[in-house]
Amino acid sequence: MKKPKLGGAAAIFIVMAVIIPAVFLWAAKHGVFVEEEYIENGRKVSANVTAVARTGSNSQVMVKYKNDKGEWIEAYCIANQNPSVGQTLEGYVLPDDPYQVYCPPDNALKFLFIALVGGVAVGGWAVLISALKGRAKYNKLMKNGRTVKAELTSWHNGNGGTEMQFRIFRQNGQEQIISVKTERTAPRVGEFYDLVIVEETNGKITAALADERAR
Repeated sequence: MKKPKLGGAAAIFIVMAVIIPAVFLWAAKHGVFVEEEYIENGRKVSANVTAVARTGSNSQVMVKYKNDKGEWIEAYCIANQNPSVGQTLEGYVLPDDPYQVYCPPDNALKFLFIALVGGVAVGGWAVLISALKGRAKYNKLMKNGRTVKAELTSWHNGNGGTEMQFRIFRQNGQEQIISVKTERTAPRVGEFYDLVIVEETNGKITAALADERAR
């Protein structure tokens, strides 16, 4: 096995479990403040969508609603959805801004937002935990394993490193070919390397390079 590096995992964890959720939560908190202002201080109206102008991923929605006097008012609509012309939206209008209607997102969109943030954070934790487990496994191997001389029989590059195949002899004298991942870029077939190996009770062998040439 290749020695796990915690630096990359820590960076991914910080981005996925700290920075991205913090940005999303800040945006959500700002949206909550806006929603609370309209709901607490505004008047609830039923607005009919009269026009939708889309530019790329952005859209400008125009609606009309009746004010307290029964007059139709044309207004812009703030909506976290993609309405269509003729659709009726429930929204709120502030007394000092009758030409802007705020339509809060439905619960399904809120749950989707929470699930997205939670999924990103869980992914960050998963990367970090996996790296910590890998490092613990590597340290245990270095502490409890036995050192053997192994002949390099072949190698190839792939999966972010070099896959090296070695010929070793188990404790019972049986010959076996095993694979070890490393960052060494140009090993030479036929050379002997020091490997640290552990033979599990189920017959599986876990191995890592101990030779300074491959560190």
